[in-house]
Amino acid sequence: MRLLAVLVVVASVAFATTVYSWQHAVTAADITQQQVRPSFSLPDLEKKIHSNREWDGKIVVVNFWATWCPPCVAEIPMFIELQKKYGERGLQFIGVAIDDAESVKNFVDTMGINYPILLEHSRGTTARSFGNSLGALPFTAIVNQQGVIVDRQMGEISRQELLRVIQPMLDSEV
Repeated sequence: MRLLAVLVVVASVAFATTVYSWQHAVTAADITQQQVRPSFSLPDLEKKIHSNREWDGKIVVVNFWATWCPPCVAEIPMFIELQKKYGERGLQFIGVAIDDAESVKNFVDTMGINYPILLEHSRGTTARSFGNSLGALPFTAIVNQQGVIVDRQMGEISRQELLRVIQPMLDSEV
């Protein structure tokens, strides 16, 4: 019994270390590659097609999410607040929903989302082009004013982590 408990603890620590290392290793490797953000065109809830070129010159936070994903839903109030606070300084959130339009519309209306919501119908093709090879949700990519992906986060992003990345870019615009 004691051996089983030790094995469970060792396996849990190894798993947690692997996940932590994997998340941070992906980000560090991606940053060093200085990948230019991929081009995409997706419909909004009114079926109007939007190209990400619309937000050229801004700090863009592209968040891939779904209404059925609890960590995705948990991030959204922070995104709403930061869009309101920093939108005039060049910060632009873009939500890309991997979900059906009706569920997304109801959710957007309920939450009062104040940034563009686009629909991804190809089951994550756009997210993969941003570096989400596993199709994890939520997935967030941060693009600087020059169109370079400067950070990626698989899983829920904290306010502290998001501000750590965007604050220097916001400060450089002042």
